[in-house]
Amino acid sequence: MTPYFLNKFSDDINGVIHVGAHLGQEVDDYNNYNLKKIILFEPQQNIFNQLLHNTEGMDNVNCFNFGLGSVNEKKTIYKSVENDGKSSSVLQPELHLSVQPNIKFDESEEIEIKRFDSLNIEALDLLTIDVQGLELEVIKGFGNKLNSVKYIFSEINTKYLYKNNALVSDIDSYLSEFGFERIYTNIDPFKYYGDALYIQKTNKNYKKSIIKKRTKKIVISNLYLSLKKILYPKQFIKTIFKI
Repeated sequence: MTPYFLNKFSDDINGVIHVGAHLGQEVDDYNNYNLKKIILFEPQQNIFNQLLHNTEGMDNVNCFNFGLGSVNEKKTIYKSVENDGKSSSVLQPELHLSVQPNIKFDESEEIEIKRFDSLNIEALDLLTIDVQGLELEVIKGFGNKLNSVKYIFSEINTKYLYKNNALVSDIDSYLSEFGFERIYTNIDPFKYYGDALYIQKTNKNYKKSIIKKRTKKIVISNLYLSLKKILYPKQFIKTIFKI
């Protein structure tokens, strides 16, 4: 989704703040569209060390070895070793253990979490969030700095993959108070998570549409997700028989 989105809106984006940057897989996309500033947050120490290596020599990239949230604190992160920490979260895994049983959380690490508005860093036009259920807390930690963000591209959940994780409806409700609306949604009906794009309603690229407004509710409904499963019979059969 990132290249498509950047291709469409890059002329309106001065830079990106990426929370949960992992190894910096999206950095090449950001650079391909000439984003002037790229700020990356990754709290896992071993992953962060690789991130530094992967972005070495990139003058427009700044990396920080802590996570973002709504409170300045230290937390335990449950690490998913099988997929190089992509599923690691400060929230205890729940449904995630069933939908992706091959991923274990046998290791942990103490990490630091800070509110974004407690940092001496200006908000940029694009905010990307990939933090395994802590998305809403990251957003809350921006405080009024959220008013300077034009676009938010976030991972979303429709069920509790992690204990008390934010649901897409929770994020929708909070962001609406800051004038954001979800205009794009993609959900994996077998794993109950996906991505969403939010845009400020005052943005020149925002187009109000009753159809889109109705559609955004449909694509996260249980009925729609059940129908979507049937449209992917091969995966549906694998899920039923666990093959």
